[in-house]
Amino acid sequence: MRSWLFLVCLTILSVQVQADSTPGSLLLGINQGKAGQEEISDIQDQYAGFADLIARTISKPVKLSTTQDLKTSDSNLEKGRFAFFYARPANVAAKAIQSGKYRLVAMAKGTFLVKFIVNKDSPLKKPEDIRGKEVAIPVGTFMEQAGLAELRDHGLRPGAFQTRPSRYQDAVAYMVQNHYAEVGMVAPLIAAQWQRDGGRVLFESRKMPFWSVIASNEVSDADVEKVRAALIDLKNTQAGQKVLQQMGVKEFVPGNQQDYLDMLAWLKKK
Repeated sequence: MRSWLFLVCLTILSVQVQADSTPGSLLLGINQGKAGQEEISDIQDQYAGFADLIARTISKPVKLSTTQDLKTSDSNLEKGRFAFFYARPANVAAKAIQSGKYRLVAMAKGTFLVKFIVNKDSPLKKPEDIRGKEVAIPVGTFMEQAGLAELRDHGLRPGAFQTRPSRYQDAVAYMVQNHYAEVGMVAPLIAAQWQRDGGRVLFESRKMPFWSVIASNEVSDADVEKVRAALIDLKNTQAGQKVLQQMGVKEFVPGNQQDYLDMLAWLKKK
């Protein structure tokens, strides 16, 4: 049985390596930052239109490579494995840009922030009231890093409060709702549903740059400019709007690369 499983895994790995190394093809990496809540095959389908767009724009074959693991993405970007990469966790793109191996192509329009939720009847009124309380945190995520950085700016470092770790944001909301924690760190979409259900947002973090598409420095300037123009133009056609809808993006804008570097410095501030 073990030998059979080993052979299956080896075959799958071999197919993936061959696909990634097809002569003349470029690799497009995807990380949605959702900690494995979706099947990889579903994510591949979701971004097939995006990969096709890049392929048509620069007249080169493009292969998709998806992962929900942040460490895997960081490692592959450090190795320069991807020609293009779409990252929802902004810190993934920021680190790749900081390395000097990648540059910003375009940014999804909007800003990202962490919202700190409490129950409607919670006595907490301001950030400093968290001291000594239990905070539910989606561990191993960009949300955790940004949320802890915001608490640090309020003089609330780990130790000033107790952490309740969770892998998923839905579980964070569940813990707050059922009083396993008094505060929870969640994304704006989760917070919006929380408020519709009668909950309250205690406060929110500073605004940060949004999801982004980055390109390896190995990609020519001409191809980067073509892809940037194509992404920004998506909102103007019916076919383009379909690609945006599949990606969960309203529209793409040029963005500011320095904003990502400034955010990274803020996250790392002591």
